[in-house]
Amino acid sequence: MKGTKRFLIKSGTGSTLSEADSDYTIVVDDYRTETETEGGRLIKYTKKVLNDLFGHSPPPTVTALVELALGTYAADRLVKRGPTGAKDDGEEMLKSRQIQILYPVVDVEKWQPLESELNHAVSFISRDNFQYRFIDAIDEDQSIDESDGRHYDQLPEADSVALFSGGLDSLGGRFHLADEGYNPHFVSVDHGRNVGHLVRNFDHLFDGNLTSVGVDEEFSAYEDTQFTRSFMYFAFAAAVAVALDVDDIYVPENGVLSRFSSLESGWTTTRTVHPLFVKSLNRIFEELFPDREMEITNPFLGYTKKEVVDCIPNKEDIFFTRTCPHPRELSQGKNASGHPYNCGECIPCLIRIIGLVNSEHNIQPDELMLDKNHLLNFDFSTVGVENIAQSEQSRQSSLSVFLLGLNAHLSFAYRIQTSTQKELVSSHPELLDPDILGLYERFSREIFRTVKFFAAENPTLDDYVTEFLSLENKELASLTQ
Repeated sequence: MKGTKRFLIKSGTGSTLSEADSDYTIVVDDYRTETETEGGRLIKYTKKVLNDLFGHSPPPTVTALVELALGTYAADRLVKRGPTGAKDDGEEMLKSRQIQILYPVVDVEKWQPLESELNHAVSFISRDNFQYRFIDAIDEDQSIDESDGRHYDQLPEADSVALFSGGLDSLGGRFHLADEGYNPHFVSVDHGRNVGHLVRNFDHLFDGNLTSVGVDEEFSAYEDTQFTRSFMYFAFAAAVAVALDVDDIYVPENGVLSRFSSLESGWTTTRTVHPLFVKSLNRIFEELFPDREMEITNPFLGYTKKEVVDCIPNKEDIFFTRTCPHPRELSQGKNASGHPYNCGECIPCLIRIIGLVNSEHNIQPDELMLDKNHLLNFDFSTVGVENIAQSEQSRQSSLSVFLLGLNAHLSFAYRIQTSTQKELVSSHPELLDPDILGLYERFSREIFRTVKFFAAENPTLDDYVTEFLSLENKELASLTQ
């Protein structure tokens, strides 16, 4: 089974994972290979894409990093979180898991010192307790793939690498990086959710300057949160960076989503580009590639979603983006023009709505491409704060999730607008940084402008927000300034 990597996975607490004590075996292999899984769960990727960039099999460290990220993602999908057991007293709503991963690598002396940092980084983004253990790969053939010849007569000219998902942030990043004088090669990871079709909507913007890597789970997945997918994205970006001999990796995501200071714990929102995760991963890359100066940077860390959207010059391109992150059937749909829908109920969709209606593109409600536009169509007089189902918080989308998310952002925005910095830092220490505080001050005004925008057509929204925040007469208008 040359080129095949096998992981052992154990969930739950207990003794250190060994080959005789595992819940799952995960097999990572190439799309082109007919693999004997021997009862293992198979995840495949287009290894040929990397082989073609390198002109041969990638270096063992690159292959190990990519396949570690794939194995981690597969483990994340296999081990279900189970019931939350959450209560109404603010207890954590998202069930954490104990996941041990046993991974054979060729250069084990390079990987073992990184176990602690990897444990910390992946546990942070997944809200779990991941524990990695690296052992020596006795059969080195498992980590070495044969070359099938260089596909590229000439490697793409680039000074950096940037991730592209087909969402608003990555589209804004494409234009922002060009405006700043950078020439990145873009990397897309197609792991379902119609990402490949979404990215192809923007072929005209890249002129072939994009590498797409396919990932396919050939097993039944039990967990939908998929928080560790960002590790997989960064691993492929790092692999392409090494192949192109560049060090800078750009991952565009607005600062509101990156930091998520506006939400308490328990929400099923990703920490894809959270500064703490990026910092930890940069330390890992520094150890794995000591002869390079590889670094992940988020060019939009100080931007609101509105400011990201304003980086996109062509309004029509915006309509081909999709923000909605969860695998829901409706959010995969398209209208007659081929524009993809967004569910309109999850937190990323709420942030998207705020960004679009505040942007310079004069986007109207019927142009938002939403399965459900509750801000426009929901009768807010039919619901009170006390009868919104708190148990829905751990779900990805529903009316209750939308209302809970709206309430959380309204409360946060109101505190930002009406509290002193000293009062704010007691619960949000990061707001001591004037740049971060400024980001959320702008975002809070955008939230209330969004309310004003939709309340012009839906007066029940104005009444709901006024009652929810106990606002004085005409105070809502002042919060938009």
